[in-house]
Amino acid sequence: GPPDKISDFTDYAAAVARHYKGRVNHFQVWNEPNIYPEWGEQSVNPEAYTELLCATYAAIKGTNPQAVVLGGALAPTSELTGRDLNDFIFLERMYAAGARDCFDVMSVQGYGLWSGPTDHRMRPVVINYGRNQFIRDIMVQHGDAHKAIWISEMNWNAVPPDIGLSPNYGRVSLEQQARWAPLAYERAQREWPWVGVINFWFFKRASDTEKNQTWYYFRMAEPDFTLLPVYYAMQDYIEAHPYLGAAHD
Repeated sequence: GPPDKISDFTDYAAAVARHYKGRVNHFQVWNEPNIYPEWGEQSVNPEAYTELLCATYAAIKGTNPQAVVLGGALAPTSELTGRDLNDFIFLERMYAAGARDCFDVMSVQGYGLWSGPTDHRMRPVVINYGRNQFIRDIMVQHGDAHKAIWISEMNWNAVPPDIGLSPNYGRVSLEQQARWAPLAYERAQREWPWVGVINFWFFKRASDTEKNQTWYYFRMAEPDFTLLPVYYAMQDYIEAHPYLGAAHD
């Protein structure tokens, strides 16, 4: 949860930035501050998060002016309860609280849930892979068109249908997951020049003790390193699309 004293957190952030200067240059401040479980199991507060973000931004930049500070990845949700808060409204309130000068890159999540990566329907109350185009529009409206969006987590949930778990993150087969993950990268490269990074979530867990949790089945490999179809699909995609950014730096 958020610290009782913001200075405790900013002191820590500055110490981390100082210790890793020259080795780590990118820092994300929090994860999913707009939902209850990630904000210390208490009602969310965009203004309080913005205060924390701005103070931490200043602390990191004061230690390493070249550091890149990411806003905390917003969870895609249509909730309006205050316990959880719609990501668009949360971001609007962040801007109203002065967040524009407190992050270099906006971080978001990129889950498709119940539809594939080529779903082009745009409905604010429905979560699909293209949802972050709305986030981009909000940023442009607030003068942040020059800032990139990074997708902190992206994947489809291959929870087996025969183990009794509710598919609360959608459900795909292992074969669908293997087809869709590369297509997500392909679409972003083709359509969204403002997306700078997409992180696949996740590679593997240390053990199978969490296999009774739906999110466990976002994995790319089993705990014993048995590789699943999506691993090989992503390997093939990466080999066919080598990173060329360094050649243009």
